[in-house]
Amino acid sequence: MRLDLFPRGVDNTHIDVLLSPAFQRRARLLTRRLLEHESSEEYWGEPPPAPEASEFRAMQQGYAGMMERTIDRARRHSRPELVQLMQFSTIKFLLLLVNDEYQRLRRQLERSRDLGGEQSGRRAVELHGRLVRLTKNQSVLIYHVVHRLFREILKLEDSYLSKLRKSVFGRAWQVPRQLLFNPLLAIPSLWADEQFMQHYSLVCTDREDEDGFARVNRLLIQLFADYLPPWTWPPEQPAGGGRFGAGDDRTRALRRQRSSGALLGSLESEIFLASALQDKEYERGLLSWLDFPVNLERIFHSTRRRGGFDAGRGGVPPTGSPWPQPQWPEYHRRLLKRLFREFRSSGLERRVLACDAAPGLYKELNGQLPVRLICRYLEGTIGRREMQRRLEAIPSLDDPLRAMRVLNRALTGVRRQPAGRRRSAVLRFLVDFARLRRDLKLAYRAHWTMNRIRLLERPNEIELSRNNDSLHAFVLREEQKSEKLQIRDHVIIKADLRGSTTIIGQLAKRNLNPASHFSFNFFEPINRLLEGYGARKVFVEGDAVILCILEYEDRPYRWLCVAHACGLASEILRAMDAGNARSRRHGLPELELGLGIAFSDQAPTFLYDEEQEIMISPAINRADQLSSCSAMLRHALGGGEARRGVEVLAPAEDQVQEKESSDRLLRYNVNGIELDAAAFQKLRSELTLKRVRTMDAGEDTYYHVGRYPDLQGVMHWLVLRESPVRVWEDGALGPVEWRGRRFYQVITDPAVIRRLTGPMEGTALRQPPRFQPDGPRHLH
Repeated sequence: MRLDLFPRGVDNTHIDVLLSPAFQRRARLLTRRLLEHESSEEYWGEPPPAPEASEFRAMQQGYAGMMERTIDRARRHSRPELVQLMQFSTIKFLLLLVNDEYQRLRRQLERSRDLGGEQSGRRAVELHGRLVRLTKNQSVLIYHVVHRLFREILKLEDSYLSKLRKSVFGRAWQVPRQLLFNPLLAIPSLWADEQFMQHYSLVCTDREDEDGFARVNRLLIQLFADYLPPWTWPPEQPAGGGRFGAGDDRTRALRRQRSSGALLGSLESEIFLASALQDKEYERGLLSWLDFPVNLERIFHSTRRRGGFDAGRGGVPPTGSPWPQPQWPEYHRRLLKRLFREFRSSGLERRVLACDAAPGLYKELNGQLPVRLICRYLEGTIGRREMQRRLEAIPSLDDPLRAMRVLNRALTGVRRQPAGRRRSAVLRFLVDFARLRRDLKLAYRAHWTMNRIRLLERPNEIELSRNNDSLHAFVLREEQKSEKLQIRDHVIIKADLRGSTTIIGQLAKRNLNPASHFSFNFFEPINRLLEGYGARKVFVEGDAVILCILEYEDRPYRWLCVAHACGLASEILRAMDAGNARSRRHGLPELELGLGIAFSDQAPTFLYDEEQEIMISPAINRADQLSSCSAMLRHALGGGEARRGVEVLAPAEDQVQEKESSDRLLRYNVNGIELDAAAFQKLRSELTLKRVRTMDAGEDTYYHVGRYPDLQGVMHWLVLRESPVRVWEDGALGPVEWRGRRFYQVITDPAVIRRLTGPMEGTALRQPPRFQPDGPRHLH
């Protein structure tokens, strides 16, 4: 699975995933019912009933709904890895869910026991005994519930979903079936013998023999070393024994590393693999022919013996054998002879036979004896007297004498087992070992993948991840309505209010309310305009307002964010002009603005301070620069009365700037709107702009004219001025800058707009009228 194809989540480490809330709810209720039923022997009175078939169907329908929508998304966006992520996330959710529900049940019993101490003594004893048994059977309960949940999901996968994926992608399983439904994922611990023996031999998982798995692996690899790649060879062993024992530094480091958020069994799988395999074999997921157990079966049974054991002396290649060469039977004979000799000399043969017989005895004795104790007795590591003493110390054992007779009979059978059956048991074990070896590697890969997935449940984390476009939501179709659309890009508009401190002082001297003046003439008019252009207020920064218009992936008919930003900025200036006209009539101070529009082709980042959303975007800083005005230029170009408009100048090389900006330019912006280059390029993709040159505009200045619809469908004219950046030297406008940089201004002068749009509306081209004495003076 290519995890690098997914963006990191809000913690910059994991992949954020949200599973369907309905599926989570159904799975949680079903798991709770299963746990209560599986532990029903611990109840007094009427035990809880088993879950009904409808509850299993409800969970299956939730999973099928998630998968169907994921397949559809993966097909439309050519991203089959989404299916992989959804499957791994579901498996991780189920594994965590069962453990969480078990802990919830245990805490519930502990609270009841604590309260029961104040009630009858009998009730307190019952609760305590039930809690003890629940704790003792933890592995059994968790395994049974996980196995049942996996079985229900697998039914759906085999019967319907795998066929659906094959019809869409050409492959039924985007994640190999053996990896996703690996038995080791359902087993709570590699040392949970009663569950482990249902799938594998117990030979390699004895806690008193930490080197058991590595020892068998070395024997098998050495047997076929000439036919295996070098990375399969066992690592060199240090002088002190195993290189990865339970108490060494690396194990302790891994335990600390996995102490938070790791799945059950992930550390144990890595301990086993690291004790026997080279790191790169399991970390990189390298495979050899040994990882396909059927290959060992083909080798071991590639000859048949006349009238007896099928892998001994005097064999001949069977019909259809992959090795028909006449030398093969002799090689095969020597191979098995060496194999059996190694197993006898190392004592492994006795252990294989003991572990082969132990599960049957465990069932015969009704599970009253630990299966590991049976293995050790049959192997000979526990003597008869010691075994008798241990049997008498087990309170749950009904008849120790009968159990001892059964064990002694089995011990005799193991010791007297014929050579052919011994050899068959050894060969079966090696095939089983190859499957365990493969499944451990697959379990490591599955745990490695799932430990990099973070399942989100808290609403604020989900919202934060969704707003930052890092959330991978796998929800049902009916839940899609509540999802936010994915942001594709955005534009920032900053309206910078000038001289607010001076205006506040003037109003205060006249005993007037500054708050109502700014609210009535600045904030309220802007708020009324937002909805018409699909804009939102990012935040108010003292005497400046920062606005944003977002574009979403699934709304191409609204991909006009820069055109709408230009229209909104123009409306803000017109509203300010109307307010200033009222202020002049009443002798109140007038407002002055500078507006900047900056575009980013990416989604903004969102942070949260408790419930307060905070937007982070490089376009905010850029819009701040565009809306600024140099005090030096304002005095030099505006004179006594500041003229409206925008100019962008490059300072002379030896000139010290008042305020450092990223582009090292000086700006004059008085009641003007400047557009950055990225926003202009985006605007050209939104609208059909006609390039116009006028006689009085200057040789290198052009106008761009186009029309755009607002959200109500009303068409508006939009005129932009494109001019070169000139050099500011000796207090005056100089030549065009040698770098060839240009700036863009949204024109709000009605006369210029009428003159440029008139021919396009069928009217005659007219010269601009003279500026009226009481009207604003524009700088173009």
